[in-house]
Amino acid sequence: MKTASQIPRGYAYLLIGSNRLPLKPAVVMRGVGGFDHFITSIVTGKDILAEKLRTNYPMHTTSQDKEDFRNATHCKLCNKWLGKDWMRDHNRLSGKYRQALHNKCNLQLKQRKIIPCIFHNLKNYYCLLIMQKLEKLQDHKISVIPIRMEMYISFSIRRKMEKVNVTLQFVDSFQFLNTALQKLVENLYQSKFIIMQNCISLPHMDKLLKKGIYPYEYMPSFRKFEETQLPPRSAFYNSLTNDLITEAEYEHAQNVWKCFNIKNLGEYHDLYAKTDVILPADVFENFRKFTQNFYHLYAAHMLTSPGLAWQASLKMTVVKLDLFKDVNMHLFIEKVIRGGVSMISHRHSETHHPQCPIYVSSKENLYITYLDANNLYGWSMSQPLPVRDFKWLSPEEISQRQICQTPGNSAVGYIL
Repeated sequence: MKTASQIPRGYAYLLIGSNRLPLKPAVVMRGVGGFDHFITSIVTGKDILAEKLRTNYPMHTTSQDKEDFRNATHCKLCNKWLGKDWMRDHNRLSGKYRQALHNKCNLQLKQRKIIPCIFHNLKNYYCLLIMQKLEKLQDHKISVIPIRMEMYISFSIRRKMEKVNVTLQFVDSFQFLNTALQKLVENLYQSKFIIMQNCISLPHMDKLLKKGIYPYEYMPSFRKFEETQLPPRSAFYNSLTNDLITEAEYEHAQNVWKCFNIKNLGEYHDLYAKTDVILPADVFENFRKFTQNFYHLYAAHMLTSPGLAWQASLKMTVVKLDLFKDVNMHLFIEKVIRGGVSMISHRHSETHHPQCPIYVSSKENLYITYLDANNLYGWSMSQPLPVRDFKWLSPEEISQRQICQTPGNSAVGYIL
């Protein structure tokens, strides 16, 4: 098993506002105690944002807002006819008018006191490093959603003594976009990199629209930051993956060094760290914008793509699910679940029928049947599921004929 010692030399992070643009320039730091400084920095940033989340500005409307409200016919939240019980909804953090809603819908639409902190590949890499430092925050409570020991779907921190708790929720974007950053960046048009355009005001921005190249194993000490030229291609070797960057990748690193007038490896590190935060920010913001426009759901407040899909299915289908009130119903269904691996356990089988070269009429006929079905999982996922009005049937109510004659698209079904 190959191992490698990795000591954080620096970090970068970016604060994104509700308008999907940076609230301030990207924060980049390099030096001793990088991870301790990172934890202190994001906790300070969380406290500043928490104060803004606690504000409640009164609504102010323009003439256009008033006209939009007068002309509104349907609630923007439930899409039903407004009727007489409707009111104005506004952004309590800015005071701007947003939409016309039912009074009941407006009461349900609450500002969550959660600040998402997005990492790409948090679960598999960053979480253990961060959790080791979060343990030192004595005035904060840590909550985790574990997969197993030392691996978590998500974790969060909040101050122990607060009247209005604001939580910093660590979210893994890899749980939604399950591929390498380079592939995700390649899938976006250049015009979609709004954050990059906002942060890098240079004519060579297109050089940064791909995953950067960095000689991790070449940087064992901080003295390397003082070197005034890019190290040779051999310095970019990765002993864990036994990979060396290609000639084209090394040429790209040289072009970045030249185009951005980089003077030493310290400046190269800062640019690499900065773009390695801006690129996933642009990728996730585009994903968040898509889910918000299509599903009207806020992906940054979800934890995984299955969770997002579950919320989307409930919202798009408008299905109201009934919970079992009888534990025996749950146990009954759990007991009759079937599935798993389907296989023929015999390693060898021979056919015996009249078409075989050697056939003895006194022996039993044997056939080997080959069955194949495409997209069984997709087919099963598209079938109707029970949602409500669960009840037991007495022996007198059970009719095998009636059950067998029930069509597949019937509104009533049976669990046997």
